[in-house]
Amino acid sequence: MKTPEMEKKFTEMNNDEERNVANLLLDLGLTFVDANVRRGESPQEYLGEIDSLFTWNEYLFLIEVSKEKNSNEKKFTFFTKWADNEILELITKPRMLQSKKIIRVYFDLSTKTPENKSPYLQILTRPHRMNKVAYLDDYENFLNFVKSGTSNLFLDWILK
Repeated sequence: MKTPEMEKKFTEMNNDEERNVANLLLDLGLTFVDANVRRGESPQEYLGEIDSLFTWNEYLFLIEVSKEKNSNEKKFTFFTKWADNEILELITKPRMLQSKKIIRVYFDLSTKTPENKSPYLQILTRPHRMNKVAYLDDYENFLNFVKSGTSNLFLDWILK
């Protein structure tokens, strides 16, 4: 159930895709923390924005959603920018989430899982790095899971 504050945050999300992914993550049992998380207010200080933050058990999920085609560069930027501990502390400390393990999830809603992924992207998404790309077919599978309710495919996918 969404609180009035959460409803306000959802309406302020940049687009329907971000809202749809956020609603999916709620349906999958994750806990909403925040949306449109910006670091740096002035142009000189601006580090970027995270579409949404969610928690589940000991994990903090940093979520980026895109329908942009050929977005490998955007994926690289997301995974590398939000891997720096000092930058992450700017997000976790004010929300008292420093003890959480960080998982970065990039939802690519324009592309089905490619047969030949970029070698650099393969390196960035190795399991120990806690970076995941959910392609359009993954997203559709997660939606189908919510409809069927058989097992939590998303958490299985995240933790593999």
